[in-house]
Amino acid sequence: MFKSNLFTLSTVAMLMTSCYEPKEAPVTQKKQTSYQPGGVAAYPAVIEPITESIRLTGQIEYNPNQVVRYASLVTGMITRSHISLGDRVTKGQVLAEMRSSELSELNAQGRVLESQLSVAKRKLASVKSMFEDRIASDKDLVEAESEAEILQSEIEKIKSNLSLYNASSEKGVFQIKAPVSGYVVEYNISEGTQVSSSDASLFTISDLSEVWVTANIYAVDLSFVQKGMKAVIKSKAYPNDFFEGTISDISQVFDPTERVLKARIRMANKELKLKPGLTIEAVVTRHSKELAVGIPAAALILHNNENYVLIQKPDNTLEPRKVVANVKDNDRLFFKSGIAAGEKVVINNQLLLFSEVLDQDK
Repeated sequence: MFKSNLFTLSTVAMLMTSCYEPKEAPVTQKKQTSYQPGGVAAYPAVIEPITESIRLTGQIEYNPNQVVRYASLVTGMITRSHISLGDRVTKGQVLAEMRSSELSELNAQGRVLESQLSVAKRKLASVKSMFEDRIASDKDLVEAESEAEILQSEIEKIKSNLSLYNASSEKGVFQIKAPVSGYVVEYNISEGTQVSSSDASLFTISDLSEVWVTANIYAVDLSFVQKGMKAVIKSKAYPNDFFEGTISDISQVFDPTERVLKARIRMANKELKLKPGLTIEAVVTRHSKELAVGIPAAALILHNNENYVLIQKPDNTLEPRKVVANVKDNDRLFFKSGIAAGEKVVINNQLLLFSEVLDQDK
């Protein structure tokens, strides 16, 4: 019995020994604490003057010094129109034709006066000759000269009134001509329109080579905006373009309707993109004498309600760093601490890279 039990224990022990094989300890991987992606665009932080910017709303307006509004001097009816709103016209170009009894009378009166002036000039020449021969008196000469001068003055007055009109080949019809070159920015007539001297302007012509940008300044921004400051003009009509100008004047009286002061910015309009009536945004920047470390505002990363930037180290590893900006401008951030001048800040794909760096550190 004892031998049997011993044999049984020996057999169990052998079986247990044969089933047990020591296993190698698992290899623990070293936690990676740095991330070295390729093709990272980084911007070196630099020491620069602190800037602050505000955005002003406004719109494009005509330069009033380059606008001509045409109003009819006589009563009549438009019989034909040759242009449309927005057309480019040159000085003297026929814009429309008008039938007017007043113009016909002026034209006839002008011809009568021309005839009378011709007679008056011959009379004056005769009186001068007699005056030199001491046949005519000083009074006769003065009267003859005065008569000619009065007729000449009346003719000039009629010519002035008819200067923007020209007789058409059709009897009783006169052509309205452009007083200046430019673009037709307002056009209030069409065929059959009755016009009179008491009407508002029939059309407006403006030289759009220079326009005014009128920006709104609210009371809270009065201390910020100053005459002579540079402004960058942007519009949703041209999302990829911007235009630079200078504030040339600031109104001293609040607009009673909008409760704002108006800032005027004169702008060259070479490509005619700045069209009157277009809504714009003017970004005005103030430069401080105080220096700080500046980086692009686009480099900022918001994570868990805190701000971070990705710093590219000299060995190309990326370090997420929590920062607090001292001054935030439209496209710049300024730091008095937390970032040193010369450190490189990632400015593209930083959100994706930031997430990958955090995953690597887990």
